[in-house]
Amino acid sequence: MAIKILALWAVVILCSTIPAQSQYDPLGTDILYMPDDLRRTGSISDSGQKVYIDPYVDPLSIDSLMRPLDPEHTWEYLDKLYARPYPIAYPTSRTNLAGNWQLSLQDHVIRNLQITLQQNNAVVFGRGTMDAGGVIQDVYVSGTTSGNTIYLDIYSTDLGDYRCAMTIAANNLSGSYYALDSTGRSWTGSIWGDRIF
Repeated sequence: MAIKILALWAVVILCSTIPAQSQYDPLGTDILYMPDDLRRTGSISDSGQKVYIDPYVDPLSIDSLMRPLDPEHTWEYLDKLYARPYPIAYPTSRTNLAGNWQLSLQDHVIRNLQITLQQNNAVVFGRGTMDAGGVIQDVYVSGTTSGNTIYLDIYSTDLGDYRCAMTIAANNLSGSYYALDSTGRSWTGSIWGDRIF
């Protein structure tokens, strides 16, 4: 009888010291550090093999969600890491167009312009005068450069708008324009010009 009681106590002690599988917490902290390739230790086949799942691997596939965010991996940090430049409002231009220019616009009338341009990166702006067959008026210009092209709007005081697209070749400009006026008319023409030194 004493042997049976001793054997029963041994079984009780043994069972209480070995953790049962049902007591495992799948959301415990140690699951976050297990590699994903340990999830399955067997595979299903046509022979009907059982699939054994490793209990220490992320059973709910929430590993990436449970890890804390890394505040270092912002876009500024990644740009520094990969040596990419910060974005700026306007791209820089390699061509310096600042200075005095003489332009000619030709359609059914020839218009001669004397303008002074200022430049800040790719933004170009300025003012001057336009002579259209003896009628002289003030003009204002603004636009942008992109590569070897300048897109320039010329605004006259009689509410005319000349939308120009010109190719930049050293100290020369040439291209075409689309003109609009306050009466609703529109027309096209050619434009060319030179820098005045």
